[in-house]
Amino acid sequence: TTAGAGNDIVRGHRMPADLQGDYLYGEVVARIVRRVRPANQQGITTIKNAYDGNEFIKSTDPYFRPVDMTTAPDGTVYITDMYRGIIQEATWSGPGTYLRARIQQYDLDKVVRKGRIWRLVYDGVKADRSDALPRDTTMPRMNDETPAQLLAHLGHPNGWWRDTAQQLLVLKQDKSVVPALQERLRTSTNLLEKFHTLWTLEGLDALDATTVRREMAHAEPRMRIQAVRASETLYKSRDRTFA
Repeated sequence: TTAGAGNDIVRGHRMPADLQGDYLYGEVVARIVRRVRPANQQGITTIKNAYDGNEFIKSTDPYFRPVDMTTAPDGTVYITDMYRGIIQEATWSGPGTYLRARIQQYDLDKVVRKGRIWRLVYDGVKADRSDALPRDTTMPRMNDETPAQLLAHLGHPNGWWRDTAQQLLVLKQDKSVVPALQERLRTSTNLLEKFHTLWTLEGLDALDATTVRREMAHAEPRMRIQAVRASETLYKSRDRTFA
């Protein structure tokens, strides 16, 4: 058997609003990409196929093997296709087996090293749509940016940019940006920016109890959830008052 591969929560800023936050994964034997929609039912997150009896992407091409989905810097979704004849061998396709006969019949073992990347682009980029946005061709240069410059990306509408900026800020461990992060967390009205700012402070070991308790009282419940989770770091390290 095979399992779902290369899952991704869509957070590309050039995808349609109703796809944002949905979960995509590939199934390489069925040659499909499934779109799963989360729903909150009485506090419990459940998921189901977005299409009753159908799939987001399905292919009759026997070599289509979607192994990874990625929210891309340009706001689209990249689908990594291994494009390979055989994905399982050994026990299931040894000499004399039914599968080995089919492999030899169609020369499936000859189709290797032909991988590709597909770009999923929203049809809404057409000019007749008022909400249409072309893919964002801005090239990321974050490896060359200072920590102060990276801060600007924490509020980017694309999750890839936010994640990458947060990762680099934490890896650099440059504490000079802490005051700016604290100010941004206190004043920003962008909820996603606040999430990333909070966790960047946590990653820099610069999160304090006063800040966490302030965010625990935030009007938005999702912000309160993030603050509770972040408080675990303080509790485990030194501050038992969060018990």
